[in-house]
Amino acid sequence: MRRTVAVASWMVLACAGLGVAPAAAADLVWEVENPFRLFKPTKSFALHETAFKQVRGDPSAPLPADIVWKLERRLNDPDCKDPSTPDKCAATKRARYEQSRLGWAAQTLAAVCYENNGSPKRYPTQCERQYSWGKAKEDYILPEAHTVAIGLAEPAVEGECVWSWQPRRAGGKAETRKQACKTKLTIARVPFSLDRAVSGVTVSVKLPDGRELAETVVVDDVFVVALGDSFASGESNPDRPVSFSGSREMLYDPTMMREQDVASRQSKQPNMYGVASAEGEHDPKVLPRRRLEDEEKQIMYRGGSREFQSAFEQRSARWISADCHRSQYGYPFRVGLQLALENRHRSVTLVSLACSGAEVTEGLFLDMPAREGKAPQVRAQFDQLSDLICRGGGAARTQHVAYTMPFFRHGLTGADTRAVEQRWCPQAQRNRPLDLVLLSIGGNDVGFGALALYAMTESAADIAPIVGLVGHELRFPPSVSRAYLGGLDKRLKAVKDALRDGFGVEPARVVQNAYEPLQYDENGALCGTAPTLGMDVHPNLKLSRERLGETATFFKDFVKHLECTSNTGRRADCPAGLATGSGTGFNLVTEHQAKFAKRGVCARNPRQVIADGLNMAMPRKSRLTDEFKPYSPDTTLPYASRWRLFRTPNDAFLAANTHREGLSPFDILQPAYAGLYSGALHPSAEAHAIVADHVMSHARSILDRRPNIEIQPVVTTGAR
Repeated sequence: MRRTVAVASWMVLACAGLGVAPAAAADLVWEVENPFRLFKPTKSFALHETAFKQVRGDPSAPLPADIVWKLERRLNDPDCKDPSTPDKCAATKRARYEQSRLGWAAQTLAAVCYENNGSPKRYPTQCERQYSWGKAKEDYILPEAHTVAIGLAEPAVEGECVWSWQPRRAGGKAETRKQACKTKLTIARVPFSLDRAVSGVTVSVKLPDGRELAETVVVDDVFVVALGDSFASGESNPDRPVSFSGSREMLYDPTMMREQDVASRQSKQPNMYGVASAEGEHDPKVLPRRRLEDEEKQIMYRGGSREFQSAFEQRSARWISADCHRSQYGYPFRVGLQLALENRHRSVTLVSLACSGAEVTEGLFLDMPAREGKAPQVRAQFDQLSDLICRGGGAARTQHVAYTMPFFRHGLTGADTRAVEQRWCPQAQRNRPLDLVLLSIGGNDVGFGALALYAMTESAADIAPIVGLVGHELRFPPSVSRAYLGGLDKRLKAVKDALRDGFGVEPARVVQNAYEPLQYDENGALCGTAPTLGMDVHPNLKLSRERLGETATFFKDFVKHLECTSNTGRRADCPAGLATGSGTGFNLVTEHQAKFAKRGVCARNPRQVIADGLNMAMPRKSRLTDEFKPYSPDTTLPYASRWRLFRTPNDAFLAANTHREGLSPFDILQPAYAGLYSGALHPSAEAHAIVADHVMSHARSILDRRPNIEIQPVVTTGAR
């Protein structure tokens, strides 16, 4: 254990006052119980703690540089003997097969400190959390206390020990307990304060041989905030993915409202559908259907019935926040968890407000459209955060500041400069500072989604109905994005200024993700050689290598722009006159991009290219054999390891299966909507773990630089 001089000196004085000798570093050991404060029950954190110990091995050895990725694989590798294909995995399944198939987040989703069924969805003021001794209602943002377990470093000591502890704050009540020396002492409520001089408790223990040992227990509660877009929210990785039927299918035809009609439509009619396509032996209107309660009851709900509609909605994908498609697989959650796992003297309070579709304007500063759900809008992330940290809530936000930045209408290049006024909480009213900010922003500001569809479709007419559903232009070329890129520095300057004015955040405490390249195959070449690979949920989705090349060139320029706006010293070719001056000073993470260079959306496992490519097809039932090919959809493994690190439209359909609310679930537009609006071309959960590993090196450095904080040194091996 390593201490600052201030902490070490205080401990000597405190122990002298108690009449005992200071304990050596190895005499007493302690750790925070249930330290990831998003989780209510201890079993949720224990799930990760057990996996962490298994993949780490020797606790004295350096942490692997890819520790989060190793954790992801330990937790989500399917429990089967032969995982080579989904069907073979199902045929050789073990006891935890179904649990592992759905992913670890499905096990923790029901017990998080987040009101995901509320309107609006939000972090609670108070959260009832569970411990080994019972339950406690805690202020989620600023806890008053933590639970700590402390014991002898040598647990083999026989007999009974007498423990005494007292809060360091003046007037705190001293307590004493006698128990077996082999048993750790649980202190249910160790007081916490942002003033470390009065935070925590002093603990002493008298051993059977007369020796007395003492320790100072001060928990380091870290406040981590994540802001930004879908590359931080975890889009395409629902906490609980959709499960599909292995026998029934979904007929997307609004004129055929009875599920029984599927069989009667298995004829070789001309394809009049134009949404789903397949080989000649398939009916193009028929796709995998969610496994609903009627199948489990061995009955059949009529397609147009309320019973069917209700059953269909009940089996939707589940998110920690559906309005933003935010999930626990997003890299901010993995960073928060890892910070708690690797330093057990620490607890982590995480607030992630990242939202799919967010821009600097609509997203951070202004309200934005919800991804799904009854509420049409999501509150601006800065507004949500301000209310969370402001004593007195919104009424206490009395500081008015205006930020000027360019606005664009999607698909048009003309800029409209506007001033956006924010109401901040005065510094004296903020209940705590932000220790670490994780930021992913800029992609939607330059039209990432429109660029992706430009590369995947021949014209806007291919997806015209979906454009109408979403509400804005979804497809335009890089020439439009370059116009938006010209104003990004002004938007990023506004973000830097807002973090300073509204939250007192120094730029050095911000870690910004520079996005991951998705355009490369397993050989490092541009995707597009097999244009429909992973995209046959919709006939008009075909990757154009030429158009993808245009977007790839733009992506390089975009990353260059992010590098220059973060710190002009990073490059020799940064343009003059940027609104960010010499840079925002944010820690921009680009080193992870090399891990994605041969693992893009079209990449197949180099050791089994043909088999991997076949399994990227949409499962459909053959009209000749009455069997699903290339595998049965009920055996889909949404969180198994794959060579590609991005979701294809087929993957997105099979994981999130987002259907447009307000339309019949059988509408011919739904498959296209489900393929595109469920997170296609977004990082997989495995990819988020890789990003988290690289963000962690910055996060550790930032937190270690804080003054008067007890640090457990973390040594990692080199990148692999």
